[in-house]
Amino acid sequence: MLGLGVSLSKEDYSGGYESPLSISGLELWLGFNSGIGSNEDSSGGTVNHTSDADTLTHNTKISSWKDMSANGNDAVQTISAKKPRWDITSNSGADIGGVKFPNNAKYMDLSSNISLTGAFTIMVRARFITTINNRSLVGNSATDVLTIIDSDKIQTLLGGSGTSNFEDTSATDIPTGDATKRQIITLSRDGSDRIKVYVNGGTAAGGWNNEQDDVDWDSAENHTDSDTFTISNIGSSADDTNKHNGFIYDVLIYRKALTEAERKLNYDYLNAQTV
Repeated sequence: MLGLGVSLSKEDYSGGYESPLSISGLELWLGFNSGIGSNEDSSGGTVNHTSDADTLTHNTKISSWKDMSANGNDAVQTISAKKPRWDITSNSGADIGGVKFPNNAKYMDLSSNISLTGAFTIMVRARFITTINNRSLVGNSATDVLTIIDSDKIQTLLGGSGTSNFEDTSATDIPTGDATKRQIITLSRDGSDRIKVYVNGGTAAGGWNNEQDDVDWDSAENHTDSDTFTISNIGSSADDTNKHNGFIYDVLIYRKALTEAERKLNYDYLNAQTV
């Protein structure tokens, strides 16, 4: 039976940290191998399968992903052809527990839009199956989106026309098509409306920070944007637009700018999960 295991051996977790819930301001938590449900099997037959009950089968169509923040803002998809999948055979099963958004054709909608004013932090742990070409992780429209443009460039648009680009050619590239690697992309806005992007990632064998260790992506940039950032979609900007092609393992949204120490507590927690 698959089970969610979390090893705390890599971090002391002083201050009472137990999970992302330990940090105040958590608005949304779509968690690895948690609350993932399906009402259709791979051929469209009616089922009632969940990750918690370990009943999901290969290519099961994912219809819901439960919000673990206690706000009840689940991610859902009702259109059969748009439902992401559960993958237990590819990559020797190393992606079990994540939600697969394959073929640049799948996405999920939140039950309620999230409107972020003031400071916030968004963290998405993901893997890209193929070449990155305008792959959006979360969004609401063409002017409300967090998009990975390519292996060096990350772009944000928050509630308007002002694009913020973060292109870091000195750091290790965000990998594509490498099944051994995971990246956590973090978008943060502080109380002065300054926007920052951080990347953390690597391999299990080399350590999940051996490629990017909380890298301040394109640190020379000094973007500010006070517009409200609305989020309704997971795995796309808007419905059927700039969709992710890969796996998403976790999505965290906070109504505060996390400190470096808080980001790293979450990195250790997320990357320690296994099935």
